[in-house]
Amino acid sequence: MSKAAWFGPLLLILGFVLGGTVAVGSYAVEARERAQAIVVPDGPIALPAPITLHAGPGDEVRGRQAYDHACSGCHGTLGRSDTPLHGPLLNVYYPDNSTLAGIIRSGIGSMPDTPESDLSDQEVADVIAYMRTFP
Repeated sequence: MSKAAWFGPLLLILGFVLGGTVAVGSYAVEARERAQAIVVPDGPIALPAPITLHAGPGDEVRGRQAYDHACSGCHGTLGRSDTPLHGPLLNVYYPDNSTLAGIIRSGIGSMPDTPESDLSDQEVADVIAYMRTFP
């Protein structure tokens, strides 16, 4: 047989082997690392206390970089909640900067807190300035 005649069946066998390996591996990972369901409380969620950031005025250009790194995974690139996690656009619901800073720092509902080790006060101010540019 020529090399061309062996290529098709070899590629098919290789596909089955790799596909089976990936499928078995994904089931093993899924069984031990599946995301845990978050219990959503009945009724309104209490807002965290507003905070005053120890920072200068926010810069929307720097804020975009910090937002893309820390926030866009849930809230979308322009805060449109167009991701699988559907994080709401906090900019619309909380127009007060100190309340929004408190939510970013302390978290709310299923949104985790963002400690100063992840975003400094200045970076939080920058993120808020960037969020205020959203349509």
